[in-house]
Amino acid sequence: MQDPNTANQGDLIFKLDQDRAWLLENLDKGKWPEIRSELAVLERKISKLIISVQENSVDI
Repeated sequence: MQDPNTANQGDLIFKLDQDRAWLLENLDKGKWPEIRSELAVLERKISKLIISVQENSVDI
């Protein structure tokens, strides 16, 4: 039986990655030019967080 916290963490990471991908897609389309650089930094930080959690199975 899977730990409910692990399942919730997996769902959270999946949703976060979907949102990150949506953000990146919209940045690539040229949306929000006035805050593009800040959003790009945010997208990179989210990506690093996701990778770190997946590689280390870190509990958040």
